[in-house]
Order: sequence, then structure tokens, then C-alpha cells
Amino acid sequence: MTILLVEDDPIVRSTLAEFLEAAGCELLEATDTPAALALLADPARRIAILVTDINLGQGDDGLTLAAEARRRLPGLVIFYVTGSPERMIGRAPPPTERVFLKPFNPDDLVVAVLQAARPRGSLWRPAPSLTDS
Repeated sequence: MTILLVEDDPIVRSTLAEFLEAAGCELLEATDTPAALALLADPARRIAILVTDINLGQGDDGLTLAAEARRRLPGLVIFYVTGSPERMIGRAPPPTERVFLKPFNPDDLVVAVLQAARPRGSLWRPAPSLTDS
């Protein structure tokens, strides 16, 4: 199972990627909607989870990306990371979506991703975080 991380800020993207990869996640990265859609179009990729910023700079935003990704991959689990909570006003996310407001603890995102990825009924223990000594 693969996670697609879409974030236009290179520092945020590399930080989140580091936490997810340290937890054993297989990860693809994109900086914008066109790059993410190209990865989603590849049938060899088994993307099961999308982690996307809502504000992706110029062009389509993360909400538009998520809608298209969900159309292409029904059942896709989506996590939004955003510093713009006003973009979510009046939009109740379905059970397959969750919002993380910046700043947030990357460990919380990792735990949520791992819980979403685990097979139903399996026992799961979180991987050690990068902040554990």
C-alpha cells in the first residue's frame, strides 16, 4: 500500500515524508495537483491514502485534488493538512477523510495513517516516533 503526499512547501513535505517513512510507509511525493494526478493515473501504483495540503499554491487546491482522486479511486482515505481551517467551514468531511490543522504533531498524522492502513481486525502497535529517545 502506498501513500501519496502532496505538499507545495518543501520543508513541510520533507518533514512529513521523514516521519511517514520512519514509520515504514511506502511514500510517493508531489508538489502540486498535476504531479499528483499523474501519479494517481499510473495503474502500477497502489495508492490507498492521500495526504494533501489544501493550499497548494497556484492552480488547483487540495480539495479539488481530493475530489478527483476520490473519483478515480473510490474508497481512497484522505488526510488534509492545512493552515487554513476556514476552507473547511460548512464542509463536513466523510468518514474516509480527516483534517489536521497546522501546526500539528507529525506523530499524530503517522498514527492516523497507520490506523487507516491496517487491515480490519489486526493488532497494531505504533512505530517509534522520531522524537522518541
